[in-house]
Amino acid sequence: MTATPRLRPGRHQLSRDEVRAHQITRIFTALEEVMSDKGYLETSVADVIKAAGVSRQTFYELFSSKQDCFVASYTRRQESLITRVLDRLSGDTAMERFAVLLRAYLWSIAECPGRSRLYLVGVYAAGSEAIAHRLELQQQFVDGVAGVFDATTEQDRFNCWTLVAAVSTMVTNALLADDADAVLELYDPVLAMTRQLMAPA
Repeated sequence: MTATPRLRPGRHQLSRDEVRAHQITRIFTALEEVMSDKGYLETSVADVIKAAGVSRQTFYELFSSKQDCFVASYTRRQESLITRVLDRLSGDTAMERFAVLLRAYLWSIAECPGRSRLYLVGVYAAGSEAIAHRLELQQQFVDGVAGVFDATTEQDRFNCWTLVAAVSTMVTNALLADDADAVLELYDPVLAMTRQLMAPA
C-alpha cells in the first residue's frame, strides 16, 4: 500500500480544511496498513499515529477513539464502493444490470483482499456500534439491488435483502480462507441463484 506523503514542515499554500483532509487521509491509510497486518484488536492508536506520522493530539482532534477512526474509514471505503458499483450499471434487462453490478462488486473486493477482509471481518471486532453501522451501509446495497429489479413489493424487497446478505456471507467466507480467486468464482453461481430468487421480479 502506498503511503500518503507527509506535508512539508513550515509554511505552505493549503487551507486549514485541506490540511485536515490530508491528515485524515494519512491516518486512514495508516489504519488500513497496520490493521490489515495486525488486526483490529491488536492495533493501538499509537500504532496508527506512528505509521501516519501525526501527533496524538492531531489524532484526537479528528477522532474520539480507535473505533471512531475505524468506523469513519470503513464508511469512506464502503460508500466509495457502493457509488463505484452502482454508477457502472448498464444493460437492457434487470439481470444484465445485476450481472454488471455483481462483477464490479466482486472485482473490487478481490482487488485488495487484505483491506476487504479488514472491513468485512474486522468490523465484528470493532463492537456493536460498528456492526450496526455496517448493517446500515449494507442497506444501501439492498436499495441498489432493489432499484435494479424494480422491487416494490415487500416480498421482492425481502428477496433483495436475502440476496445481498447471502453474497456478503459468501464473500466473507472466501476472504477468511485467504482466497481472492474464490471471490471472483462466486460470479456464475450467484447469477444462477439470483435468476431463481428474483424470477418473480
